[in-house]
Amino acid sequence: MKYSLKCLYAVALLLVLCAATRASATPRQPYGLPADSVTISGQVTHPLTLSQEHLRRFNAVTGKDLKIVGVKGDIKKTLHSWKGVLLTTLLDSAGIRLAPKERGRCYIVVRGTDNYTTLYSWNDLFNNPTGSHVVLLFEENGQPITTDGPFVMVSTTDKITGPRHVKWVNRIEVASLP
Repeated sequence: MKYSLKCLYAVALLLVLCAATRASATPRQPYGLPADSVTISGQVTHPLTLSQEHLRRFNAVTGKDLKIVGVKGDIKKTLHSWKGVLLTTLLDSAGIRLAPKERGRCYIVVRGTDNYTTLYSWNDLFNNPTGSHVVLLFEENGQPITTDGPFVMVSTTDKITGPRHVKWVNRIEVASLP
């Protein structure tokens, strides 16, 4: 009797572990609702909420053959063509509020609906060539983005693009260190 009870517990534990493994192996849906807009908030003069239609009104930048490279050097995805708006253009439109002496303390957080986050300093974007290559994409391979959300942020000249490749972007926040 004790043996069969132990077997029953073992089978129950095995079923729970299998269910947990299966749940973690299935693709996760983004937290919350898919982003149909991007908000720019924080230390800005004009907080913005932008849809794809709004983004298309900005001066677009385009590119070809962008490889999304993972931290191990593996190519996760190739964008044969892409279209988007520079992050600096969006931030200029929102108007970052800070005195010149505060620029070294300013940072910009880009978040996706799954809370994946990347961070840029003001100097990365406005005092460095990197800023000319950080793009909020709204089109991949000639089509509106659908599989990774309508908005994707990427730094197109990073050697390893994956860590700063944010899918399902819904928030861009401007803040300063104390």
